[in-house]
Amino acid sequence: MTILTLYRVLWWVLLPGIILMRFFRDWRSPLGVRNFGQRFGFQKIARADILIHAVSLGEVRAVSPLVKRLLAENPTKKILFTATTLTGSDQIQRSFKDALANGQLTHTYLPLDFGLSMALFLKKAAPKVILIMETEIWPNFILQAKKRAIPLYIISACLSDRSYRRYQKISKSIHQLLSDVSVLAQTDEDVLRFEVLGVKSAKRMGNIKYDLTVPDIVFERLTILNEHRQKDSIYWIAASTHEEEEEIIIEAFIRAKKRLPQLHLILAPRHPERFQEVKLLLDEYIDAHDFTLSIRSEGELTDLNPQADIWLVDTLGELLLFYAFADIATVGGSFVPIGGHNILEPAFFSKPITVGPHMEENREIMTQFLDNKAILQVSGDTLSKVIKQLVTDSSYRLHLGEAARLTMAENQGAIDIVIEEISPLI
Repeated sequence: MTILTLYRVLWWVLLPGIILMRFFRDWRSPLGVRNFGQRFGFQKIARADILIHAVSLGEVRAVSPLVKRLLAENPTKKILFTATTLTGSDQIQRSFKDALANGQLTHTYLPLDFGLSMALFLKKAAPKVILIMETEIWPNFILQAKKRAIPLYIISACLSDRSYRRYQKISKSIHQLLSDVSVLAQTDEDVLRFEVLGVKSAKRMGNIKYDLTVPDIVFERLTILNEHRQKDSIYWIAASTHEEEEEIIIEAFIRAKKRLPQLHLILAPRHPERFQEVKLLLDEYIDAHDFTLSIRSEGELTDLNPQADIWLVDTLGELLLFYAFADIATVGGSFVPIGGHNILEPAFFSKPITVGPHMEENREIMTQFLDNKAILQVSGDTLSKVIKQLVTDSSYRLHLGEAARLTMAENQGAIDIVIEEISPLI
């Protein structure tokens, strides 16, 4: 029995448990289970010329400029924009209201990678081309696209050292799966790795995340937020944090706050299902250290108390706003072995950026930022010291932020390569 056959069989065996787990995860989320049936292909969707899939919030934001270009340059074409996570879906609906309203763009969840669900889904959508953001290898999705002769591209593709080693262990199956997939990779090293794994068509495009655009509404709301800024205060945002990272961040904040009363912390956890858990954690620290807390979801934007020691951002779709507002940014997923999250969003706003030691999933971007001295990579133990330095040295803070912005600007242009590649197909 081959690995791919075993994969398909395991889906049948594990399906009841997967259904229950998916339902529970959606039920715990603030967005609820109203679209649960879409997880298994039970949705009404119109046929599309282009299917674009981005798993989560970060990938949705990264690929959105490409989607906007395609909408603007191909007004007669239909685009189906899918996501996997609740936050990613919410972001699509926020960012593309007009296109959704006029029918040029449609949105649904991509079904779980169960063979029958994927077959049903692709039969309905029948796209002329499929674009998968970064390296999401869904075997049944890819096999069903191949069965229907639908060209499939993995764009802004990358392979971490861990993923590459894992795929090499099942190289025969991966070769069979990816042989007809086209890859537009982030780096020359990624191109070589995909070729070793059996991809026949691989070329470098760079990282699409560098082509970030920010909606005008962010700047409009930033003006409102800045009007309530506490004079002479420094706001430090710790964003996309995971379990165990909040403790590291808060402990560093406590140490820095003792000497720098002007410092305020903005804490934005990665996953909405953890918002309540993080609030309870903050309550413990607040009681112990006599801090004040302001919670974003408990009122309007103007209700955030600028004098509060800590803000908890427990809402969806507002991270760019708080990156723009803050003076210093720390990106989570990097102080625990997650592999790090997107550092380009704070870089867009010229913010000085700190991350932890675990940035394996962003190695190319990190290399470029480190080479340009545009980011600070620290441990949990030294985080407080670095934050204190950034608070007290405004020129260093501004220099680091400008270096981040310039590094981002130097690497833009990946979208043009994608459009050139797929234009003949649509």
